Amino acid sequence: MKFFGKALGLVVATLALSSCGGGGGDGGSTTSPVSGKIEIVATTTTLPTNVGGYLPSQHGPNQAEITITSRNADGTLMVGKDVSISISPVNVAALSFLVQEGNENFDQLWGTFTIKATNGVATAWVNAMDIAGTATVTASTIDPTTQRTISNTLKFTVTSGVGQMPTQIALATNSNAVYLPSSGGRNSVQVSATVRDGGDQLVPDPNNADNIQYEIVGAPGGAILSTNSTSGPVSGLKVNSHTVHGLANVSFQAAENTPQGAIQVRATVDRADNNVSNGIQDGVTSTIGLVVSDGKLYSVKITSPNVDAIIENGVGGDVAGTNSAPDGTYSLIVSALGTDRQGNPVIPGTLIHFGSIDEPVGAFNSGVTANQFLLAGGDGNPQEGGTTFTAPTGHFTTAGGGAGPGDALVVWGKTQHGAPQGNEDLESAVSVQTVVSATNLTTASKFNRNDTTGTLVDYGPVLPYIIGRSQHGNITASASTNDLGVATAQLTYTVSTLGHRVAMWAQGDGFDRVTGGARRVTDAVQLVYPGIAPATLVAFPSPIPGNRTVPVTVCLMDANNSPIQGININFLMTLGGGTGQVDGNGMSGSLDNVTGPDGCVDAIVTSSGVPAAASGSVSGQVVFSVGGATAKVDIVVQVSFLSLAGQYRRCAAGNTPVVDLSIRAFATDGSAAGGVVIAATCSGATASPASVTTDASGVAEFTITGPADTTASCTFTTQGIAPLVTSVSIPPADAFSPPCQ
Repeated sequence: MKFFGKALGLVVATLALSSCGGGGGDGGSTTSPVSGKIEIVATTTTLPTNVGGYLPSQHGPNQAEITITSRNADGTLMVGKDVSISISPVNVAALSFLVQEGNENFDQLWGTFTIKATNGVATAWVNAMDIAGTATVTASTIDPTTQRTISNTLKFTVTSGVGQMPTQIALATNSNAVYLPSSGGRNSVQVSATVRDGGDQLVPDPNNADNIQYEIVGAPGGAILSTNSTSGPVSGLKVNSHTVHGLANVSFQAAENTPQGAIQVRATVDRADNNVSNGIQDGVTSTIGLVVSDGKLYSVKITSPNVDAIIENGVGGDVAGTNSAPDGTYSLIVSALGTDRQGNPVIPGTLIHFGSIDEPVGAFNSGVTANQFLLAGGDGNPQEGGTTFTAPTGHFTTAGGGAGPGDALVVWGKTQHGAPQGNEDLESAVSVQTVVSATNLTTASKFNRNDTTGTLVDYGPVLPYIIGRSQHGNITASASTNDLGVATAQLTYTVSTLGHRVAMWAQGDGFDRVTGGARRVTDAVQLVYPGIAPATLVAFPSPIPGNRTVPVTVCLMDANNSPIQGININFLMTLGGGTGQVDGNGMSGSLDNVTGPDGCVDAIVTSSGVPAAASGSVSGQVVFSVGGATAKVDIVVQVSFLSLAGQYRRCAAGNTPVVDLSIRAFATDGSAAGGVVIAATCSGATASPASVTTDASGVAEFTITGPADTTASCTFTTQGIAPLVTSVSIPPADAFSPPCQ
């Protein structure tokens, strides 16, 4: 709704029956001219709140019509004078008019409006809003005789139609997370209550009494509530307070011995008299849940935005394109969300360490190890609480050149990373200290005890792992969490390694509740160095000839035309006939090889028996795709010319001499063009059928019938080439032995 205070048009004057009204003027004096007066008459001055959402044009029950009459001192109507009408407060009621000029709609609501009365009379409507209260309408004009302002007012009462006793409480808090005092985090939060009556109106302020009671539900362990009552500040497990304009606040304060976990604060009001100071007769309650915790890191999760996640770096540390040219590197924004054991964000300022590795990785198109970490396996076995790591199938001394001191060992213990249930505590990123053998090494720091249940658990060699180092990128070493428990870092890498495999992790120090010491908290992920969206896929050459084997190059680039390597490209072949395959994998599937360092890969496209298409048309197509990017290569088989392949004279049924003609179609590459429709017309004879589709050898057969011993001219046509015209001699009947009869 809009409320404006300017005149935008005329209103239609309407006489109305009055049920109540008011009149006013300036009173005049015995020594000066007497001014006129304004009368305001309303159909009603009591309106219900607009709970039905009525528009002014609907003339709902929340609307009253008012008539404003301006009179001169002698009682005659004041003609030709503007009347200003206003209402306040507009959140209780607003004005509407029948606007005749401009584009204003009758459903527009106004706080102030100026109209030109017709013959001293103007009409408006008072529209109740959804808030109960009292609104005052004021009408004024300038007396033409005395040039004094004359005015009058009329009050309107907007009521919900129900009593003002409380019937509902809505509780809210500035934060559901509360921390123990020793944690260094916020150990108190504010809980706000909004109390309304049955008409959804804010309850009236109580008179020297408290009308809301707060209490802690359950065992608070020293936690208290604090608020202001009518008698002053109070605190305890149960406190009384009072609403101001329907609102009341209380503070929940955790103590050091408050049990960690969920705790509830309950608010109660008295539906009987809106007063809890004299006891609660008919209580209405509402509760809100808070979570008390120590704020210590228990879980960390790596995430990255889907939009605007990559920064193209520029020379000198600027963003490329802003103040400098690109420097050949990208930075991926990554974040780690830290949570304590009760689900609250960790205390702001909690330090999160980041790391990444990207070698040794198998060469692209090298089979099962292509773009995969070479020092890796699925049978890792970290020693719970110790520094030994073993893997029965490990090749720590040989794979990828072998591992060495200072390399990173990443162990996945979470089920979403492929580990069996019950090993989350073992997810780790640690440094290799000594490589003992191909299947055994030691680490520079201990693994967690895997005892989150209170008992150490060892599932044996069942965990995925990788060992490596970083050669193509780096990541922010550490960052501190914010109020949401989020620490943000940047993974920076060269554009020449887009698509190259990389692993990264976020790690912080948590608290081991069993030993009372530190506990490593880790989340590790694998990905490839990403390019900037949208990606572009191109394939060439296009078109390619059909019915032969042709190599096609497919290249994947990011939005900056940087090549993306190591990516599997999908394909789908469609043909108008015949058969085909790509890389020997049928007409759909994936290419045998992935994109190389230049972002490109070769595909071998083979087709056979594909019919020719009309000039300008294609005989088939191969669509290459990855993600949302596609590239199309057309397959073309077109007719180059028609040739008379042979003719045969014979006696047809009924001993009629006829000539059978064979017409052959050739493709542009000289091969037979099957599937070509050839039409035949003759002068002096008849061709049957009128059109024929060539077979796989490119041949169409026609029979020419006509008078014996005559010569006809026949024309054979197909799309896109010049027609073939040939003479056909139909022999006499006695040219055969025995002769045609």
